[in-house]
Amino acid sequence: MNTQSDERRPVAGLSRRRFTAALGGVSTLAGMAPLALHSQTALAQSTSPSRLERLNAMLNLFARDTLAGVSAFAVPGSDLYSLVQGQATLQAGGMAAKNDAFLVFMFDNYLPLPPPLGSSLSTSLGAPLRGISLPLGDGTTLNVGAAVTELLDTRDSLPLATIVALLLNAVALTVRPSSIVGPFLSPFSRLSWKDKARVLELFENPGTEVLGAMGNVPTGLIKTVLAYVQLIAVGLLAFAGFGSYSEWAFLDPATRQLRSRPVGWTLSRYQPNGPVEGWDEFRGYYQDRRSASDA
Repeated sequence: MNTQSDERRPVAGLSRRRFTAALGGVSTLAGMAPLALHSQTALAQSTSPSRLERLNAMLNLFARDTLAGVSAFAVPGSDLYSLVQGQATLQAGGMAAKNDAFLVFMFDNYLPLPPPLGSSLSTSLGAPLRGISLPLGDGTTLNVGAAVTELLDTRDSLPLATIVALLLNAVALTVRPSSIVGPFLSPFSRLSWKDKARVLELFENPGTEVLGAMGNVPTGLIKTVLAYVQLIAVGLLAFAGFGSYSEWAFLDPATRQLRSRPVGWTLSRYQPNGPVEGWDEFRGYYQDRRSASDA
């Protein structure tokens, strides 16, 4: 996405000076501890008394962090995920629309995996991610692979959003092995925009790279797994675009009223309360005709 035209637009809350300072600070992020945009949420969730609840919360956070990287790829904005990938704008983008939460919701309610497939795939995908540690909120950490194994000891499968995140990150490590460390919780979110595009390209045409990243998938499930990967590739960008431009995060479900102006309205320059060019030209039929026989 070309950012030159966006640099001429004033953006509330982000001056050009602050934007430049943020860009300069991105280079220092790689030396910091992993950065999570939802750290307060993580802390609140991780204080649950049950260890399994803490594992669920942290894997959900890992999925949200990964899908935040997808959101920034699809609709870059002025957020840190966009800045780190090297494609950003001076205006709000997918992250400001809470698209990471939207993607988790959509995948978890979109296309459930049958337990044998979900369990087998989750176990295989956890293996290459054992170098990534997640804080459990009680002073201890657990690597992603071990967390997956521990959860699968108590259930048949994991939520689809978590499986999607595991798959994205396993392939991200094959595209850019150095993404095992850096800012954020997930390797995928640490990638450049170009490397993210490569990961998604591999999803669209899954072959040896994707199979290699998935590890030991049973031979009888390979064709099914590859078909799901292609479905996920379609859903990722379709949902990411839809979520960024929808009212999902701004609509009060109880009152059915908007809490604030949606990001998508600003990005598309939608004017719900003012004149919109083109409406008058499409009122009625040409010369008041009502049927083809009047032509």
